[in-house]
Amino acid sequence: MLRPVLHLAAVLAGLAVAPAVLSAATLQQLSMDEMNQGATTVVRARISGSSAAFMGSTIYTHYKLETLESWKGQPVPEVLVPGGQANGLRQSFPGMPDLLVGAEYVLFLWKSPTTGIVHLMGLGQGVFTVVRKPDGSLTADRQRLGETMLDKSGRKVADQPVSIGLTTMKTRALQAGAGSSK
Repeated sequence: MLRPVLHLAAVLAGLAVAPAVLSAATLQQLSMDEMNQGATTVVRARISGSSAAFMGSTIYTHYKLETLESWKGQPVPEVLVPGGQANGLRQSFPGMPDLLVGAEYVLFLWKSPTTGIVHLMGLGQGVFTVVRKPDGSLTADRQRLGETMLDKSGRKVADQPVSIGLTTMKTRALQAGAGSSK
């Protein structure tokens, strides 16, 4: 009799963990213009450092930003991304990118009016890696995200990688937000 009870307990424990393991983010697909309009800040920045700490029960990675250019809004010193490792514990969240110290990005950011925390627009959709091409030109590239994407009407759509000339991206951001250059 004890064996079936232990088996049932193991199955129930597995079911309780399954949603956390199987979960994934569902994102509304945002166009470049929608990100430009929704962002409180658009910057070209280098990640100068990172650290992680608990805020309540959630670990946030704090990425320090060295702003190279500000295209919309005021430069911010850091962006917080849910997930990371702190106090020997690790948390991860679907759709959250890992930014690399020393790498250069164009970041679409929004500041929460209630918490004051600066977040990424559309999770990984708001992160573009600045890439120097063999001809010396610069592009802002975003890989295809692995998360489920929905259009405005709620239909599932396929995400596509994005590559845009850095000058073109800057012009669009400045037109959308009357930004300032640094």
